Amino acid sequence: MPDTMAAPVVRELFMDRYGASPGLAQMFNGINLLGAFAALPLLWFLRGKSHSVALVIWGSIADALLLAAMALPLGLEWTLVVRALEGVTDVIVFAALFDLVRRSSRGYVGAGMGIASTPLLMGLGFGAMFGGLVVRQSAGGASANWLFGLSAVLSILVAGIAFIVRRRFEAIEPSADIDISNSGMNLKSNRQVRDPMWPSLAMTFSDRATGGLITGTLPIALSQVFGYSPLVRGLLVGLPLLLMALGTGPAGWLCDRIGSLRVRIFAGVAYAASFALLSVAGDQAIPLGIVMVIIGISASALFSSSIALVIRSGPATMALGAFRGAGDLGFLSGTAFSVFLLSSMGGESPTYSNYAAVLTIFAGFHALTTLITGVALKLSRSRNATVGNF
Repeated sequence: MPDTMAAPVVRELFMDRYGASPGLAQMFNGINLLGAFAALPLLWFLRGKSHSVALVIWGSIADALLLAAMALPLGLEWTLVVRALEGVTDVIVFAALFDLVRRSSRGYVGAGMGIASTPLLMGLGFGAMFGGLVVRQSAGGASANWLFGLSAVLSILVAGIAFIVRRRFEAIEPSADIDISNSGMNLKSNRQVRDPMWPSLAMTFSDRATGGLITGTLPIALSQVFGYSPLVRGLLVGLPLLLMALGTGPAGWLCDRIGSLRVRIFAGVAYAASFALLSVAGDQAIPLGIVMVIIGISASALFSSSIALVIRSGPATMALGAFRGAGDLGFLSGTAFSVFLLSSMGGESPTYSNYAAVLTIFAGFHALTTLITGVALKLSRSRNATVGNF
């Protein structure tokens, strides 16, 4: 929830509070990306030196301190610096938490990752809605500012829960690697051959890039071009996000049953095809709703399979941190590139054909990424004679 609670209220928190320009205020939503990448060498250094549960505890405490600091009258520049540092602790906690999920999944990593992703994704959605609710019932930046304090309390709560249950996780063998290449039922040693990391990172980059188009650009098209009401826009954009959150558990179970790479390829084809269909279904709410359902279901399978695949590529906390960083970069890149394309094609008033062209370009990019990464992983596993169900 702290990741998104402040996102809807950047105007109140920065423009009203500090007199920032809209561009500088929006930097708050993306500057923690710098921290996300700064966290990767730190995770590399910490791997094997600290148990993941300890990283959750101390990372959450550090995150709480940084979140609370942003409630202080630091000024815009120093608040953005603290936000960037908070990106470091945020990625560390994310990677450590999902490493605990991996360790405790007992041979069913896909299902474990999928089930754990449901509260993660729902927390992002509820956080954004809660932040907007605070602004609606408050009187501007001064009262909305207490969101940082609440975010700090939530991080302390995470640290407290981790401290209470730490003995259970410390008893799990830290060097155990789960073989998720087939059904996920075999426990193997660290000597198993790993997949290259770049295909999994390219997968999550393309997923989040197209996700940025759905949550950032599509609502504008639904409003300006098609004239949909706020309620219809909210339903159409929120539907795939809800289905994605609810579908990650079943999709993870499917990964354990038939193989994560196979699920990834099938879901990638369905996702890219449905994205292309958006370009021809936008002016009719019911067909558009059907397409959004397909996008949500396939996106849940993409998330579960890609996070399961990335664990095969290196030390878990390092791989999961890179997964998070690649996703954040994809989201920002997709949003920025879609804005660039639309402004280049249609200026300040893009037409239906402009939006359709952008959707088609992103669909082609995602399909090409699925093809390249799928072939790369298959060739890598064939060369290394890795047993797997593709």
